[in-house]
Amino acid sequence: MMRLYVGLVLLALLLASCGGDKEIDVAATPTFAIDPSRISVSGVSSGAYMAGQLHVAHSALFSGAGLIAGGPYWCASGAMQKGLGPCMNGGDLGMDSLRDYVAEQAARAAVDPLENLRDDKVWLFHGKLDTVVDGRVPAAAKDFYQGFVAAENITLIAEVDAPHGMPTLDVGVDCGTIKTPFLNACGYDAAGALLQALFGPLKARTTAVGELLSVPQPGAADADMLESALLYVPSSCAAGETCGVHVALHGCQQSVEFVGDAFAAGAGYNEWAESNRFLVLYPQVASSKIAPLNPLGCWDWWGYTGDDYATKSGAQVAAIKATIDSLQGP
Repeated sequence: MMRLYVGLVLLALLLASCGGDKEIDVAATPTFAIDPSRISVSGVSSGAYMAGQLHVAHSALFSGAGLIAGGPYWCASGAMQKGLGPCMNGGDLGMDSLRDYVAEQAARAAVDPLENLRDDKVWLFHGKLDTVVDGRVPAAAKDFYQGFVAAENITLIAEVDAPHGMPTLDVGVDCGTIKTPFLNACGYDAAGALLQALFGPLKARTTAVGELLSVPQPGAADADMLESALLYVPSSCAAGETCGVHVALHGCQQSVEFVGDAFAAGAGYNEWAESNRFLVLYPQVASSKIAPLNPLGCWDWWGYTGDDYATKSGAQVAAIKATIDSLQGP
């Protein structure tokens, strides 16, 4: 049990942000004019694995994914031992079995048709100072995606001096430190780099003057998630302009239970959202010290919510999809 807990602790050296002093407004779910061609997802560590699951399961919805310190779809194959082993430490991940699994799920419509992925954009990141996830793991994610996505649409960044966490320009702890809120001031804008890779050329980032709201997460109780997600609403979207959506997934120990709004306020997404007309949805997973054993609030990428966790019927995948759907007006 101690080894399992230590493994979860390592898995949880994940992220958040600083600047958690902004008051969060609580509201019923607002609706917006959403451009369906501008919906993407990203995440850090356990959030990266969930981002990959969302992307593959709902490739008709998402046009791209950014994975920071994460590996290929279905990497753990429903086994925590594999998740805490080669999916973090590198080694044989059984890439053929991962591809066979996703093909089987597509054949039974448990994930969207894999042909949808061909023109998508994928941005992968591994910090040179990362001692939690081995560099071979994001490389395996690239290998997996190359079976479905055009090679020119896949970017792997592995030359930045950054630890296991969310690299920012100047928000968070020292770049060489791994500690809460797991935002690292490394002089590197990971949020900006991935958003430009996924959305295409963007206007320069600006001050985030919009609102950070708390909105319901439909189906949260059955998905081991918190009741509410955070949502950044740029002023243009609040005024009724058509906007895209980016889903940003925190890592272990980085939800509002652990760091308040630090990740949502400081990771760097909102400044780009403000100047480029897209909402940023920050779904929130719940921690648990009993079944399921998830004391650090990690996303389900090994199967604690059920065998179908990586498909459209997976509890957390479905809840996040329902939250996105709830934002769209009639």
